[in-house]
Amino acid sequence: MKDFTATRRSTLKFLAAGTGVLAAPAIIRPAFAQSKVVNITTYDKFVPQSFIDQFQKDTGIEVRIRLTDDQGKQYNVLSAEGETPSTDIVTVTGHRLSQFIGSKLLTPLDTGRLKNWDKLASAYKGAPQLTVDGSVYGVPLLAGFEGLARNTDYTEASDSWAIMFDQEYKGLTSYIISDFLQITMRYQGNDGDFVAYEGKPEEAQAATNKARDYLIQNKDMVRKYYDAGSEVQQMFVNEDIYVAHSWSGPAAKLIMDGHPIEISVPKEGTYGFLYSFNVVKNGPNTDAAYTFLDAILSSPEIGAAMSRQSGFASAFDGVDKVLNDKERAAMTLPQEQTERIQFFSSVNRDMKNEMVDKAVAEIKAA
Repeated sequence: MKDFTATRRSTLKFLAAGTGVLAAPAIIRPAFAQSKVVNITTYDKFVPQSFIDQFQKDTGIEVRIRLTDDQGKQYNVLSAEGETPSTDIVTVTGHRLSQFIGSKLLTPLDTGRLKNWDKLASAYKGAPQLTVDGSVYGVPLLAGFEGLARNTDYTEASDSWAIMFDQEYKGLTSYIISDFLQITMRYQGNDGDFVAYEGKPEEAQAATNKARDYLIQNKDMVRKYYDAGSEVQQMFVNEDIYVAHSWSGPAAKLIMDGHPIEISVPKEGTYGFLYSFNVVKNGPNTDAAYTFLDAILSSPEIGAAMSRQSGFASAFDGVDKVLNDKERAAMTLPQEQTERIQFFSSVNRDMKNEMVDKAVAEIKAA
């Protein structure tokens, strides 16, 4: 799998990238009743080692981490283990929940067992993004989103994606075609996530074609189409571009490094991923799993540590007050902008993938 910003479908891997070092994971042993153990499958840098150390000291529960870099790998392991899973907690993105739930691999979260459940940020209160058929299926952790990145030395503040088509920045913009095509659909008042087009292929194709044609019409605005986050970072550093569509991770790293970059969510909105911790059905250490989940929700300092290590926004309340000014500028958004993020759905993904891929090829060929 390529760098997470390489394509619309490969964003997952990058969401696991960040700074810091996580201690070597313990080996997860075969499933059996272990009241003083919790087995967690997650991404590198998601759980701060300082939190693990304190949790183990306070509770006597050993934390065993199995690292993953792909949603499919987690799904395949759980499916293979069947009724006797070796994992208690997994880390699933919102738009992949239905796959795990449909295969009966997760159990609904008993939020009554989490005394710190109300410590989620307001945008995640009750975890509506993780609610399926009235049941909550995870604890929200970190969010990554597609944002409007701009060099503040050479651009004026903008609250609209229209800046990407402003002639003042002709030849000074950049984006990942597949991702920005969906943003352009949203900018035009259509559904870039294709949920509204389930069973309506003609309507979906018309909306896709409208965005495709608009990007072709404005092709001279683009300095370069990019694939990897490192590319857009380098273009900003070299001042080859002033404005770009970027995933939050690459932009956050530029801000943290002191470059004059700002990332925002324009008024038309955007799309994002939400990672959560999820309780595995028939996991061997359910009580320990709930103890771990409640502890990780217990304070904004923990959420801040997770953000620092992963580079992504925390779902916990009060984290913005813990971060310093530079960290806050890099990894948090004003509340009104956070509420503009629509998290990708699992609905109608085959149609979306097919139509977006075709449109991307046509834009490149134009």
